Amino acid sequence: MICRRLIYGNISVILLMICLMLPLTVSAKTDDEPCIFLAPQSMNQANEVTVPVYTQNFPKDNDGLCGIEFKFTYDTEHFTLKTDEEGRPLPGSSTAMLVQDTDKVEVSQQDGIVSVSLVDFSGEKSLVLRDGPLFFFTLIPKNPDLLWNSDDYYPLHFLPSSVNLIVMDKQSYSISGIEAEGIDTYVGGYNAFPDFKSPRIEDKTEFCIDSSSVWVNGKEIPNDAPVYENDREVMIPIRFLAEALKMELLWDGETHTVSVYWPYSSAYLTMNDQNVYINARRRQDLSKAEIMNDRAYIGLSVVQAFFGDALEIQRDENRVKLEFKR
Repeated sequence: MICRRLIYGNISVILLMICLMLPLTVSAKTDDEPCIFLAPQSMNQANEVTVPVYTQNFPKDNDGLCGIEFKFTYDTEHFTLKTDEEGRPLPGSSTAMLVQDTDKVEVSQQDGIVSVSLVDFSGEKSLVLRDGPLFFFTLIPKNPDLLWNSDDYYPLHFLPSSVNLIVMDKQSYSISGIEAEGIDTYVGGYNAFPDFKSPRIEDKTEFCIDSSSVWVNGKEIPNDAPVYENDREVMIPIRFLAEALKMELLWDGETHTVSVYWPYSSAYLTMNDQNVYINARRRQDLSKAEIMNDRAYIGLSVVQAFFGDALEIQRDENRVKLEFKR
């Protein structure tokens, strides 16, 4: 195990250098929406994981990025972040990073929530003009052997409505904020740069409105939460959908919040104020989640936004079919 880790650790360092030096074009699920993502690299010889912060789909109608802010959580049970003497997470840079002066990056940490803010109005040379890695954090696993044998672990999650970009308009000498998406990515011993291709789903799921009957690939599956239709759209039980598609679902009883995670996609649904967040971005164009008979329900519009073009939804009288196209 030690010899293999040393070999792959050296390779990972080389791959990291190559990835960071080359311009990267990836096909993201976000359909050209501005977004940021954390791209953890393979664990190195020191049992550390370098986590660059990348921008993608950089807004073209501006003169440069002069600021960014976001919040993320991480699994404090299994990981720590590299910090300075005062316990603040330590942002790092290199010649490959677009932000060279990390002294301008303000970082704080409380209860596993890391708040990050960069605002730099020092001059034209400090503006970020293209997609790429801004700066990085260092993630330290408490049990390296556990991480090394994993390739699908998601300890990093952006907080809802926390991702914003600040861009410059030289003509009007003004700045403006742009709400962006935050794409969750995984950490594993053999990490490669994320390709944003979701796993292929072969399942065909069919619901019957006003009935608990659900069919997955033609087989009826027990379900105690009937589908119903309100004055806006068809509502389906989120827990059943998550379990059927093997999505990670978390329910917070204190805040009445449902969190759903899928490779490169996340959803946060707050029952108290009925906000819907897809990839940490608030979506006011989607139907609100509802509680019915102690079950959380979401509308088909939320399901469609979550899976994007990979999902085709068909309505046939009182039946609704969900078919994945890839």
